[in-house]
Amino acid sequence: MALYASIDQGNTATKLTLWLDHEPQRCVVARNASAGSLPEVLASCGRLDGAIYCSVSGRNDTLWQALRGACASAVELDRSTRLPIELHYATPCTLGLDRIAAAAGAVARYPGRRCLVVDIGTAVTYDLAGPDAAFHGGNIAPGAGLRLRALHDFTAALPEVPADGPLPAWGTDTATAMRCGAMRGIAGEISYYRSQLPPDTAVILTGGRADDIAPLLDFPATVDHNLVGRGLISILEHNIDS
Repeated sequence: MALYASIDQGNTATKLTLWLDHEPQRCVVARNASAGSLPEVLASCGRLDGAIYCSVSGRNDTLWQALRGACASAVELDRSTRLPIELHYATPCTLGLDRIAAAAGAVARYPGRRCLVVDIGTAVTYDLAGPDAAFHGGNIAPGAGLRLRALHDFTAALPEVPADGPLPAWGTDTATAMRCGAMRGIAGEISYYRSQLPPDTAVILTGGRADDIAPLLDFPATVDHNLVGRGLISILEHNIDS
């Protein structure tokens, strides 16, 4: 059995996940400002069989060095890293590393299937991974928080509304109408993109708002909060075996 670690460093938080035979065993999330506690978590795990680091906000050298010290096979995902998927993208140097990892995670979870990967966070990304183990492109839209903030900031009368709250089919007050417009609008976008794909396409939701959006869909969708980490482990193994 192989014990791996993945570190996914986003714009505001860093997620450390320990994996045993491709299944997550422990997950620790820390705000980037307090990510200095994560090396202690790594040190408590003993010797790892491999580890991978991914950051969309610049390398944390302390974390990277701790990861390198925890195992002999540490990989940093960057533009030169060998991938288990092909990138059919006109500007691969601008493709977010987290989007690459999420697509790799979808291919690892559903090999031979076409996958629509929806990452619902500050932004919402809609990405297509093919049955040929390739990334075929995707689209980017504002997340619920950005939509609500824009409505408040660029109008004279609309209030500032949080994304958390009731989501009836139709709002009966302005705050609820705004929230439902933002959240159900994302659900509607997912339905549209799914309608453009074959009916056997696997739909995978990840990101902070995945659990809120999934119940609004009228078709099956898998929520996988470890999708990026799953893809990172797939990339790690591809590099260890190469």
